[in-house]
Amino acid sequence: MGQERGGGEAATVFRVAEAEIGESLRRQVQALLQACFDGYPSRSYFKLPPHFRYLAMKNGALAAQMGVELRVIRVGSTVVRTFGVVDLCVMASERSSGLAGRMLAEVTEFARACGMDFVILFADDDRLYTRNGWARAGNPCSWVKIHEHTTLGLAIQADTGALMVKAIGQQAWPDGEVDLLGHLF
Repeated sequence: MGQERGGGEAATVFRVAEAEIGESLRRQVQALLQACFDGYPSRSYFKLPPHFRYLAMKNGALAAQMGVELRVIRVGSTVVRTFGVVDLCVMASERSSGLAGRMLAEVTEFARACGMDFVILFADDDRLYTRNGWARAGNPCSWVKIHEHTTLGLAIQADTGALMVKAIGQQAWPDGEVDLLGHLF
């Protein structure tokens, strides 16, 4: 798909379906996730596997990854088509090289080509995302609580403080409760 420069060498960013990722690459994804997120489980996903990922490879090794889930969600009385960004992370030695921004640009363009209404994500630190066109949304949210492959029930929160949205077309983000119709991204 594209290349970014970091440390003087090119990194290649590409999209791959989760089901097509082989065991060697899956182990690299797991190692990167565990290196970037304290307490990450011993697998390549947190709650459920994403539908596809963007991977950044440099010299045959994984430098960054971003999971993406395809989902329709309900916001108030409106049903919207979304891509949900999951677990975006970059190897410490490759940070500040533009890889995260490049992957966000790639998913935005793919969302546009696929007719998505929004790309959404949940982030405590919004600096990267606001620089790349996302905005905070204070909607109340509900989602399915999942822990270690077990459904625990339904969570409802007045404002997660972490929901961020990016409109792909002309549709404005609706008012009302967000029902994620599944687990939290």
